[in-house]
Amino acid sequence: MANLTTDGKICIERKINISFTNNNFHDLVSHFNVMETCKWITENNFSKVCLQFPDELLTVSAQIYEEIKKRIDVDLYILGDTSYASCCIDAVAAMHVQGEAVIHYGRTCFTKSNIPVFIVLPKRDLDHNTTKKALKEHFNSDEHTKLCLFYDAEFEHCKDELVQIWYQQYPHSFIAFIEMEDKSKSFLGRLIKNRNEEEFPIDILKDCICIYIGLNGQTLFNYTISIEAKNWFALDPETFKIERKEETAWFKRRRFLIEKCRDANIIGILICKLAGDQTKDIISRMKQLCKVNGKKSYIISVGKPNVAKLANFPEIDIYVMIACPENDLYSSRDFYKPIIYPFELEVALNSNRESYFTSHITDYNELLPGNRHYCDINHTKEITDVSLITGKIRETRVQSNTESTMELAEKQNLALETIGHNLKERSWKGLEQKLGETEVKKAEQGRRGIPLQYNNEPE
Repeated sequence: MANLTTDGKICIERKINISFTNNNFHDLVSHFNVMETCKWITENNFSKVCLQFPDELLTVSAQIYEEIKKRIDVDLYILGDTSYASCCIDAVAAMHVQGEAVIHYGRTCFTKSNIPVFIVLPKRDLDHNTTKKALKEHFNSDEHTKLCLFYDAEFEHCKDELVQIWYQQYPHSFIAFIEMEDKSKSFLGRLIKNRNEEEFPIDILKDCICIYIGLNGQTLFNYTISIEAKNWFALDPETFKIERKEETAWFKRRRFLIEKCRDANIIGILICKLAGDQTKDIISRMKQLCKVNGKKSYIISVGKPNVAKLANFPEIDIYVMIACPENDLYSSRDFYKPIIYPFELEVALNSNRESYFTSHITDYNELLPGNRHYCDINHTKEITDVSLITGKIRETRVQSNTESTMELAEKQNLALETIGHNLKERSWKGLEQKLGETEVKKAEQGRRGIPLQYNNEPE
């Protein structure tokens, strides 16, 4: 039960260390692109705009607010607590105040939004000379060796110097530029170009050595698991050490969870992102995959998921999380029930897909019709195999499109009976009046505190 409860006293008395990051910014106007922001708002005639900040920038949010108000007449709102991840555009919070647009500060996942967005990326200084030296010591400028440079979003403001250094040393290589607009060849907010500004698809990286300049984090992790390349290397901008990146253990863990998904009977579709029509489309596809495999599915939206929230649904065998690529994929290890992602549900339940994979698709939009990794769902094949986890025979019956109305009705009734049986096993008793049975007593002070530890209970 330790995984299902949390000591509320710890939460209430917990101290949060606040970092006053405004001491590091000598010029807020230039650092946070205040002039460009005002120009964008004015050109689009927005009258009500929301400013979305991650937790680490809340200390400067009021100052940025004042800088914008000094320059243009616009109704501004600060969004301090995002509905989901801070990298996602919080269109839900903006709708609460009828906001017409969002200014997003900090790291972003570059996912589509149904509201106009102006992105202000973080900024960090980079020692270009030391970077150039580190690259030259580790990578040759051989014409036959293809390289591709990825740089962190923090260095977008100084990309011109970085591009010049890169192409001087490696004129036949590529750079994955940050791309705000949605283009046919872009992926995860990046677009690959060569020295002549020619654009290339992501498949060209299969023959390249990819180098990422930036700190280890979720962005680098997403690239290493989702982009197939000869090798991945990371250059730390603080120590300038270059490290080879491999995620073999992570892939082993995900293949185990895919097998768990095949064993599951009840699947929860966990919504951790609401912006964009693609979210509705991927939910429909996940429901379809569950349906044709004879598995029950439930849609669950709890905002930011945690152990306590998901523990309210003990009948769920496994969750499939609909989230942006920047969501922490490692977090699934901390929950009461396993969490997988749309691509893994596809691998587990879509017999048209290869069961073994060496790269992970973090952007679920790629799984939808018309995109690179879309795959039809097989409606007729029936499979009988053995579970690699339980060792028992597992029969998968894929529904046919030609099933009669009577057959569908019988299956729906069986599903309702199963749900009713699960709920029937739960028990709860409310307050009972017991009129005339309770002795009359004088009022006295009751217990104080929180349910997990009242003041009259031992520590």
